Amino acid sequence: MAASRTIFVAGAGIGGLTASLALAAKGFRVVVLEKAERLEEAGAGVQLSPNASRVLIALGLQPRLAGIAVTPEAISLMSVRSGGAVARLPLGAPAASRAGAPYLVIHRG
Repeated sequence: MAASRTIFVAGAGIGGLTASLALAAKGFRVVVLEKAERLEEAGAGVQLSPNASRVLIALGLQPRLAGIAVTPEAISLMSVRSGGAVARLPLGAPAASRAGAPYLVIHRG
């Protein structure tokens, strides 16, 4: 039944492509519509929360992520005035264990 349905997804960003992959895995025919003439490197990083990385891993992307993603040990918030640390959020293995998936950073390229 799902194979006869076509779903159009607006946008080839991380959300649109993830939705497209999930729908295709369920047997839907997916057409991605993107207004940009071509997909280019944006030169920026993408931070993937555990919720996002959990979905990507469930879609079978763990081997690809392993080759390009970095798992930061912590996020530090710094004061613009003093330059001193205001807060530190531990990440790495303990956070991945708590959240059930890692916090990842990848290059948007």
